[in-house]
Amino acid sequence: MDFRLRTSILSSVILLPFLAGCGTPAANTTGTPVHEGNSTHVSASASVATTSSTNNSSLSVTNGLDNGSRSLVDPAWVADPKNYNQTANIQVNANVSVPILEYHEAKYVPGDIATLKPGQFLSEVQWLQSHGFHTINFGQLYAAMYHGYQLPSRPVLLSFDDGYESVYFKVFPILKQYHDQATLFIVSGFTHDLPDRNKPFPTLTTSELQEMQQSGLVDIEDHTMTHHDLSTLSDAAAKQEVEGSAQILQKIVHHPLEFFCYPDGGYSQRTVSFVQAAGYLLAVTQHQSYANPSQGPLLLHRLTILDTTTLQDFADKLQPSLTGANPQISAGQTPSGQAQASGQSQSPSPSQTNTIYQQGAQAFSQRDYATAIQLEQKVIQADPTFYQAYNVEGIAMCFAGQYSTGMANLDKALQLNPNYGYARFNKALGLELYAHYDEAISEYQQAIAMHTKDWWVAWSYYGIASIYGRRGDVPHTVQYLKQAIQINPATKSAARTEKDFDNVRTSSAFQALVQ
Repeated sequence: MDFRLRTSILSSVILLPFLAGCGTPAANTTGTPVHEGNSTHVSASASVATTSSTNNSSLSVTNGLDNGSRSLVDPAWVADPKNYNQTANIQVNANVSVPILEYHEAKYVPGDIATLKPGQFLSEVQWLQSHGFHTINFGQLYAAMYHGYQLPSRPVLLSFDDGYESVYFKVFPILKQYHDQATLFIVSGFTHDLPDRNKPFPTLTTSELQEMQQSGLVDIEDHTMTHHDLSTLSDAAAKQEVEGSAQILQKIVHHPLEFFCYPDGGYSQRTVSFVQAAGYLLAVTQHQSYANPSQGPLLLHRLTILDTTTLQDFADKLQPSLTGANPQISAGQTPSGQAQASGQSQSPSPSQTNTIYQQGAQAFSQRDYATAIQLEQKVIQADPTFYQAYNVEGIAMCFAGQYSTGMANLDKALQLNPNYGYARFNKALGLELYAHYDEAISEYQQAIAMHTKDWWVAWSYYGIASIYGRRGDVPHTVQYLKQAIQINPATKSAARTEKDFDNVRTSSAFQALVQ
């Protein structure tokens, strides 16, 4: 479905009542799917061995950085944890709290929120420099969390997912200019020996990866072989994704892979165990907050940067570093995990919680998905039974590329309230967004079967019609679109320009219906 088209229509249906103060969740506004959620995957070589070699390196390196200095001492593998380990034994430092910024495609593509606007990354790097931040790598972060390493003042970690070639042309020159570090989480199956710039989103070549790694500014780490959601794979396939990718990348960059990024930010207890067994020291998700040892070494949080992130939004995300606050210590907890004295930390009142929820819903309606996620997480922390917050957070995550976690939140909303049709509609929308069309139809039908008079019923019929339209199935397209129009005539206007109906547009039955 053309989700941007539906945005403009649904906002008039839902957002206006919301702004009037009725408390209804905001419209299901959307953008085009981000790369992280793309269901098309590149197949990796079947000849790759399945055993991990992350712990078998005899690579000898010297100090990569001098405790956060912007002048590199040695361009060897800068994220090697051995460079920074200060103690032989693990000593967890619960006070370590570091923002890990998550980026994707550096080339701007209008309508794709996972890209960056022209000049955006440069402005953000300049802001970091002017406010005294120091970029670090994952080796330093690991050593600080578990081996007593002293981080520089205001540490920040830059990470880029997937391996788009725009990082080489648009990000790498800025890193060199400002002597900043970054980590690239690479899908090994996306790499290739020769440039292929005929694709909509060209990916990095092996020589580009090697050049960046050898600069001492960029660390190459693992993002699986084909970017499959590991939680959906068999044990054997998931292990192959985790372990096989490490072997491929190690042959390119000539160092062991120690750090891991879950595709779509999705994980389960089972897949985390595979990452642990493969020997990774740290792994990152797409939960939105500062990273802290309390999350566990293989479930660290990040802060997603999108094309909708203004410089003020960027500054707001990093405000805790400027104020000295530790945003990762939960309300009612000290750094050691002991309860604070009564009265030192108070949860929001029910009315305050509802206000935060409405602010999150409004942020979602404005396509500010990162803010929506952060606000709804505050609501859930204050009231774990607030099913509407799980709903808004879930669909916002889907549009922000966090498919697995987003769908889990939508399921939680439905678990708390099985009759909440808006969450059922959003679950169908998330499935459709990531091309799970048969499952999306089933969820749309369940939303319809609730027999309510809510706005999402007509758009559920419309969603089914658009899927059949994409398939060129004229009878089913007309059947469901007709029902949508009978409930809400606005769907007729939408269908006239909906790209999903291009495969049935010339049929006389479709033409008669939308005239």
